[in-house]
Amino acid sequence: MALVYDLADPQELQGFVRTAFGEEERNQFVLSQFLPNLNIDEIEYRINRGTLRDQDAAFVRSWDTESPIGNRQGVERMLGELPPISKKIRLGEEERLRLRALERGNNNQLVDAIFNDAANMARAVAARIEMFRGEALWAGSLTINENGVNQTIPFGRAAGHTNVAPGILWSSTGTAVPIQDEQAWTTTYTDANGVAPAVALTSTRVINYLLLNAQYRSMAAQNGITPAFLSVTGLNQIRATFGLPPIVKYDVKVRVNGTATRVIPDDKFIYLPPAGEPLGRTFFGTTAEALELVGAQQIGIDQAPGMVAVVEKTFDPVATWTKAAAVALPVLVNPDLSFSADVA
Repeated sequence: MALVYDLADPQELQGFVRTAFGEEERNQFVLSQFLPNLNIDEIEYRINRGTLRDQDAAFVRSWDTESPIGNRQGVERMLGELPPISKKIRLGEEERLRLRALERGNNNQLVDAIFNDAANMARAVAARIEMFRGEALWAGSLTINENGVNQTIPFGRAAGHTNVAPGILWSSTGTAVPIQDEQAWTTTYTDANGVAPAVALTSTRVINYLLLNAQYRSMAAQNGITPAFLSVTGLNQIRATFGLPPIVKYDVKVRVNGTATRVIPDDKFIYLPPAGEPLGRTFFGTTAEALELVGAQQIGIDQAPGMVAVVEKTFDPVATWTKAAAVALPVLVNPDLSFSADVA
């Protein structure tokens, strides 16, 4: 295959797919809020684990004495490779000839088809990255086993923050005691991090169990009457009374081999930190496709890191291919700022 530049302007195409990617992250793939993107001109990430926002408290000193010396945080250096993620789609002979019949002497229909395909391929790459983010948050690690890539990436999250289970599963709505469960979990979280969790991320299924939970409903009783179920607003009001973080619903699914698949299993209950606490990043490196565009002077070197889209041609048979590609991986820099429980 050979890259071609005369059908879709590479500068315009890059801006288009990156805008499409950003819209997906704002509207659907929202885990980027907790593992925000960072472009690096590399194919490896290097991080210091344990670099929290707050330093140890300062000390009082005597007048005219030297200030106590602080130490830089970071107890462990981690590095690893960013895997390539890409997808392409073919516009074949017949499709192109049919488009040509509609073109009336110009390439507008073909160009529109390329841009539509580029947006769809960008969404496919965004979906795979969101799956990585979800797995990192609920499992505390990543396992890759596809297309000849076999790799396990442990982020070192504490055992007490991973696959924690309540004494009684919350699906037992008449007997489960989720408030006591969470009081213990938030204590564990706060003792480890010095800050309380800001968000509890979970599925509609788990939320419905809590809305029907006898313990929660008893807290909402008035004049001796216990409601049959709560509203989400009422649930979060009771949670606030006990110092528990508000619940945020997350039910995102992506298609994997034609099957709708949850990014996060629906039995998980995940604590996430306040804004500004460095849980982690989603690193985006520089793709080989981007280097080809730079070498052909189609984009600047400063535009190389991040998502890219290219148009390729084959001649036997004649076909136009549109591909979106990234070199990317989410990494938990401070894994204990996340906490995952199996509650149902």
